[in-house]
Amino acid sequence: MTQKYIPHLLALDRERDWARAAQACGISDNALAQAIRSAEAEFGHALVRAGRPFQGFTLEGEQVLAWARQFAQAVDALKHCFADTRKRAGLAPLLARRSVSPRRLAMPGPDSGDMDLMIEAALCAPDHGALHPWRVLEFPAHQREALASLFEQEKLRRDPLAPADDIRRAREHATRAPALIAFIISPRPRSRVPVREQWLAAGAALGNFLNAAHHLGFGAIVLSGERCFDPALHSALGLREGEHLAGFISLGTITSQPSPRATVAPSSMRTAWQAEQAAAVTAQALLQPDGNHDSHGSDL
Repeated sequence: MTQKYIPHLLALDRERDWARAAQACGISDNALAQAIRSAEAEFGHALVRAGRPFQGFTLEGEQVLAWARQFAQAVDALKHCFADTRKRAGLAPLLARRSVSPRRLAMPGPDSGDMDLMIEAALCAPDHGALHPWRVLEFPAHQREALASLFEQEKLRRDPLAPADDIRRAREHATRAPALIAFIISPRPRSRVPVREQWLAAGAALGNFLNAAHHLGFGAIVLSGERCFDPALHSALGLREGEHLAGFISLGTITSQPSPRATVAPSSMRTAWQAEQAAAVTAQALLQPDGNHDSHGSDL
């Protein structure tokens, strides 16, 4: 039977009324009746019992209807599959983003225009009050050796007996990647926006920055570690009072792909709120507003 009759049969089955089924199909009663007669002629059997109001389906009609339901379900499943594929394709760059070690990065790095685009993306991140509680500090190529010396000195402050390989690696963190910037969090303490929300805004900006780098074809990684808490390094980099060094972003062209990301089921990161449980907890809290669960210890 031609697939074009399936919507008419399913509408008639769902509504059990000729007029409502016709309305659901967007056609007149006569057009619906003609469609059913055409289906019966093609199938070679009566599908709907004669008479008005609707009298139900014949035995053959029930058989055809069962097939129509299965076909419609299969089509819906394919539509959902294709829709999910299209959605996934739209998110492909985000789903493919990975942190890339500096040893996998090479020239060319981002130019000034690329860097501006990354910062523009960072500025589009959620930001309560539009405070932009962050900034980036660039290290030009001719300044990287001086930064390497600062990293070496910081390493020796933490570990005066550090072996030569550790010192070498500390210096390489400053010189290896084609481009290097520091991401600095700058909360506005006198703002009406809570500081914790400003930290969240800075984190969102950092995420947008890294995603923009990936969209532009660059690999990137944020490296932090103990050096980010060193007061002497903070002073050398010009951090102001109340600012925090979140980490150093290495940027460059990817020369070899990192290993695949460990698979995590999205459902494992999602839970559903239970109103009944919340109500019970709230009721308990109202009974003991001071947080003391031992009623025998009350001074009242």
